[in-house]
Amino acid sequence: MRDLLSILSVARGQWRWMSAGIALGVTVIAANTALMALSGWFIASMAVAGTTGIPFNYFFPAAAIRGLAIVRTVGRYVERLVTHEAAFRVLADLRVWLFRRLEPLVPAGLERYAVGDVAGRLRADVDALESLYLRIIAPLVAGGASILLAVFWVALWSAPAAGVLLIFLAAAGVALPLLARRLATVPGRRSAELAGELRTAVTEGLQGAEELILLGAVERQAACVDDLSARLVAEQERLSGIGGLTLAGGVACGGFGVAAVLLAGSLSVADRLLSGPALVMLVLFAAAAFEAAGLLPAALQQTPGAQASAQRIRELACALPPVPEPAVASPVPSGTGIVFRDVFCAYDPALPVLKGFSLEVPEGTCVAVTGPSGIGKSTVAEILLRFRDYDGSVTVGGTEIRDLAAADLRQLIAAVPQRPHLFNATIRENILVGNPMASDEDLRQAQEDAGLSVWVAGLPLELETPVGQGGGAVSGGEARRIALARTLLKDAPILLLDEPTEGLDAVTEREVVARLGTRMKGKTVLVITHRPACLTLADRVVRMA
Repeated sequence: MRDLLSILSVARGQWRWMSAGIALGVTVIAANTALMALSGWFIASMAVAGTTGIPFNYFFPAAAIRGLAIVRTVGRYVERLVTHEAAFRVLADLRVWLFRRLEPLVPAGLERYAVGDVAGRLRADVDALESLYLRIIAPLVAGGASILLAVFWVALWSAPAAGVLLIFLAAAGVALPLLARRLATVPGRRSAELAGELRTAVTEGLQGAEELILLGAVERQAACVDDLSARLVAEQERLSGIGGLTLAGGVACGGFGVAAVLLAGSLSVADRLLSGPALVMLVLFAAAAFEAAGLLPAALQQTPGAQASAQRIRELACALPPVPEPAVASPVPSGTGIVFRDVFCAYDPALPVLKGFSLEVPEGTCVAVTGPSGIGKSTVAEILLRFRDYDGSVTVGGTEIRDLAAADLRQLIAAVPQRPHLFNATIRENILVGNPMASDEDLRQAQEDAGLSVWVAGLPLELETPVGQGGGAVSGGEARRIALARTLLKDAPILLLDEPTEGLDAVTEREVVARLGTRMKGKTVLVITHRPACLTLADRVVRMA
């Protein structure tokens, strides 16, 4: 439960909506029980008045019945609107909070998780917590408050009837839900875990579909998905069975509870402590009060599944960033010279990627780093961007980068990573990621310098052309040039280019390199490449071995 409460505390700014939804839920239950009770008392009183000839003013109770019916109908509609609005607001806050907690973990902190697993936690596990407020918190609070109010109301008329009603309401609203929760703990947790594994298997299967087809492993992957699906369905069937038994137990408690109230009330009527119409009112009131108790078993049954999702989310959210922020950040340096001195970095402690690496990029110059694949060239870029921690010294403008706030450091650097990501948006929107406030002229110049102008002009929608999921609607060379235009649009004093012309044909590469040579004048540039054309940009070439 601590995990659930900690997750709910993220959305404490929505307490007004959540409180309003709970208050409306109590109001609807109260209106329904009052309507049943008043209707029974009204009919019984009219019958007594008819047989005894005693005058009876039926206008007020008739008007009250109509009013309660309207309150119940309208209140139920408004309660659904408010509770769902609260639930969606909670989910929105939770998604933003989780995304902000994940951002410092990228990329090193998330390498041990599968892509489908991270996506599943960010999307499906967060969506699963819609039930945290809507189907757990709100029903528990509204149901508990309604039960207490119901027992208090009956006690005003008959203490014995209130006592037996409390016993059966406690059985239906406390004992039965706790039993259901205990029975649902294991299948609920397993259901959440299997759902995560199934999402991962499906996502990885779709992303690696080409390799699976080439290797003839499609059937094996399908069998894995089918096995996970069958196990998930089995756990869900167990939960459904527990829900059915809980529902049957609630109905039984309701029936026995109403019978007990009728018996206790009848004794009060025999002792002339209660009138006949009042007994009818209490019996119908008791029957309607079990609506509140009926909310609790289903709420507690869903708690284990929601708790498992909350644990999966908190595991990510509470992970320590691989590159911690400095306790007190140093001021942003005025210089842009880069110096690596005796740098060590390892993904696995036993297998360091960089050992005693040193490199100097004087301010306003361009240095190219080349070497075979896997030697650690991209690791140099990731260290400079503070994506990975290191031992040794790395300075920018004479300031150790571990003493700079990551956001301040990245404001100094515009980078084309080795595998740039394109968002599922238009070409314009992908380029403007580098500088959303850029003018049309800056955008046009960035296109030209990245060699995009001719290609974009030939598209029917030009800059409004969608690039597809992950840039799937454009070629690798086109995606690389879009990423380069985005980097150039940022116009930072330091340029970090990791294979900036990868995937380009020779003619386009020569054009892009020529424009880059003009664009990077006066900037401090680190180029990581194995392509000879890019080496012509450099004042000095360093080969890693």
